[in-house]
Amino acid sequence: MQTLSFMQRSLTYQKILKSLGIVIAFVLYQSLSSIYLFLPPLLGVLFFCFINALKKEDPRQLSLIVILLFVFEAEKDFLLFSTLVYFTFVYRFVIPWLYVVINNKLYLKAIFLLLAYIGFLLFSYILNQVLWVEPPSFDWHIFYYIILEFFMVLSL
Repeated sequence: MQTLSFMQRSLTYQKILKSLGIVIAFVLYQSLSSIYLFLPPLLGVLFFCFINALKKEDPRQLSLIVILLFVFEAEKDFLLFSTLVYFTFVYRFVIPWLYVVINNKLYLKAIFLLLAYIGFLLFSYILNQVLWVEPPSFDWHIFYYIILEFFMVLSL
């Protein structure tokens, strides 16, 4: 039986299309999360995916997450590379210590989300004081986002 090879796409092409679709969907979602405050900005989910991509040593997934972090920074008006620097610092110095101290995966996921939001907020305050720019605003929505994203991370 003869197959129609011109109708099939290569696996690499499909992965690129999937990644492009994820970026477009994330850009639309970030725009909506800026308008509707009940939608979490997914910083904790991105941090969790960043950790998983580094553990798996998957450069394709890591590059996709870096692009999504840049979209997040642009939409939320953070300094360029600030999330990437913070996530890398925490992954390099804090996460190994947490893996040694805490063995429960549920607790680790909760701590990762706290590190993503509260830690990044503190990091932004320090960074903004050093660079003399306006600090980010803090409101009660962060706690709502942490709880909501905890349930999202449970499924990952």
